[in-house]
Amino acid sequence: MLAALRAGTPEHHHAVERVLDLPGRVRDRRDLVIVLDAMLAAWQPVEERLATAYDWGRLGLDPRLGAAADLLRADLALLADDPPAGRGPAPGDLPALGGAAAAVGGRYVLVGSALGGRVIAPVIERRLGLPEGRGTGFFRRAGRTPDADWRAFRTAVDRRAWSAPERAEAVRAARETFAVIARTAAAAFAARPTTARPRAR
Repeated sequence: MLAALRAGTPEHHHAVERVLDLPGRVRDRRDLVIVLDAMLAAWQPVEERLATAYDWGRLGLDPRLGAAADLLRADLALLADDPPAGRGPAPGDLPALGGAAAAVGGRYVLVGSALGGRVIAPVIERRLGLPEGRGTGFFRRAGRTPDADWRAFRTAVDRRAWSAPERAEAVRAARETFAVIARTAAAAFAARPTTARPRAR
């Protein structure tokens, strides 16, 4: 299953990276607030849908595994007296994540996203003169265990045999999850641009 997800989603993953363009998009504190707000608008609805879309106990997983929207809210509260409220996707625009395979595809996106933040956070902190973890708790997954979360997810997924249609369904759900994150963040940046324009890739 994980091999199918890795093989079936690189273009969609790169599309999110192009939209977010981190850490290059963040040149000042205002930029960081805009980025965090855009990410919260994208992440929170997907997290909420994933928590209830499937009975995660059947895979031996916490329904909130890898959840981090609360860290985005905490970062915004530290950086802005009146944090903006980015508009998230309409419920009908969210990916369909019901069933084991689709839920695994969506969770793959969110749990995997935690692994790159530790590279982004130090660059932003140095650039803005921020203490470690201040305003970058989401990227650092402060107080969380992203490596352990990924191992738990991988172990649970590998424990089960998945049919070819199930693997295809998981890839579909992961692609749609990447796509809704990219669309939501892009709309937020269009409404409230950052100082730096995203690099062409």
